[in-house]
Formats: sequence, C-alpha cells, structure tokens
Amino acid sequence: MTAPDATIALSPCTVLRLAGPDRVRFLNGQVTNDVRLASPTRAVFSAVLNAKGQLDAVCWIREHEDAYLLDAPRELRDDLFARLDRYLIADDVTLTDESDQWSLVHLPGAAPDDLAAGERYACPRFDPESGVDGLTPAGASSDPPAPVMDAADLLALRVERGVPAWGAELVPGLLPPEAGLDANAISYEKGCYLGQEVISRMKRAGKTNRHLVQLEVPAGTTAPADLLHDGQAAGTITSVSPRANDGRSLALGYRKRKFEGATAFTAGPGEARVLQRLAG
Repeated sequence: MTAPDATIALSPCTVLRLAGPDRVRFLNGQVTNDVRLASPTRAVFSAVLNAKGQLDAVCWIREHEDAYLLDAPRELRDDLFARLDRYLIADDVTLTDESDQWSLVHLPGAAPDDLAAGERYACPRFDPESGVDGLTPAGASSDPPAPVMDAADLLALRVERGVPAWGAELVPGLLPPEAGLDANAISYEKGCYLGQEVISRMKRAGKTNRHLVQLEVPAGTTAPADLLHDGQAAGTITSVSPRANDGRSLALGYRKRKFEGATAFTAGPGEARVLQRLAG
C-alpha cells in the first residue's frame, strides 16, 4: 500500500486544548516553533524542551475554536499535560485533556479536499509539501477516506521518508538538532522559550555530537542495535523497516560526530552502510 492511497490512524493519541486570552504568549514560551503559524487549516510541528534544551515532548499544534489543540503520541498524555501545567502560574489559560474526545487520521500526500468530513488541517508529517490531518469527534460514524495502513507499512514509510518518531529516534533528553528538528520544528526568530538559549548556541556552533542518518542494514537486523567502526561504538540503529530487498533493509539511526566521515559500519552479523545524513 503506497502512502497517497492509505489512511494513517493516529488515534488513540494525546490531544490537549489550550484556551484563554494568554494562550499565544504562554504557548510560545513553552514550545520551539512559532504558534502564530498555526491556523484553522494548518498544523505546525514543535518540540517541548527542558531548561537544558533537551526533549520533553513533540507535538503538532492547530487552531480550533479560539483555542489551540495539541496532538502528541499517546504515551505523552500525562507527561505533556503535567509539563505544560507546571508553568501555568499567572497566565489566563485553561489547559484541558481532550484525548478521549477526538479521533485523528492522516493522509500522506493528500490535499484538504480529500477528507470529506471533520476538521481538515494541512499537516506535513511525512512530506514537507503535502499531507492532511482529519479531526473528528470520537465515536462519530464515518468511514476512512482510504484503507487504513497497517503498522508494518507505516514503519516502512517512516523509515523510507527519514521521519523520526517518538520512542525510537525521539526520546527524552535528545537535543532537537541531532534529529533534524531544527528544519521544521524550531523558529529562530520568534523569541524566548524554555531551552532556547541552548538551541541558539547549537545553531551558532553549527555542529552536534551525533546526527540522524538513513542506513542500509542486513535484513533481520533489529532495533535498537549498536553501530561499530573498527570495534569502536560509533552510533545506534533506532528503527528498521520490515521490508527487505536483496537481503537488505532501510533503517534510521544516529552516527557520532567523531565518525561523520565514515559510511561503513558493523551492525550485528553484517555491514551497515550510511545512505544519507538527515540532520546535524
């Protein structure tokens, strides 16, 4: 099943609502992207950091009925709510967990008119130029606009497109530029947010200690797995596509900066070869 003719079911997932007169100022101080870029027809990708500039969460932000709706992986439901609530002090903002109230789907490569019902948002999750989210009340009777993609096809698509995912490439403590999030989840013009000083220093330095890469690995390689170069720990494989071709599979992982000139590594029983650098 190819990306354009499939529906990706994102629910169950985390959905939080931020409403109130101070919502723009408050949220812009908590996330890496400029929330003013979000609209009733467009979602923007962003990261939520700690004071050290390390990942606490990632989310997509959209406007909805004089509020912002944030969607994130389901495992972030409690942590993301607590992280935002912790900094709500004197702000006129109401934070509500609506995770059980919404159903969210995504059509890679689609245009907004391809979704016949519900709220439609341009949302480039897998391609910088295309992709649409469909948001409907949970339990609403509606058929998906295309067959639902299974987990294996979704993993294959994500690895092929070089898209990092929470729990694999994106984990607590990661510095966003290591995964290439500076390309689509960080605004360097909007002003201060928690962790901003660290991210700005990294931009000025122009380097990271490791960077996301796409690799070709022996079929059957499982993640996580170590990348070795002449017996030295050189990185980590984080995701492997279940699809194989001539005994090889695509994978995502991190290569340490010390080995950025190397393309051939040992991974398990065979050779892993870097195909392209995706970040850093």
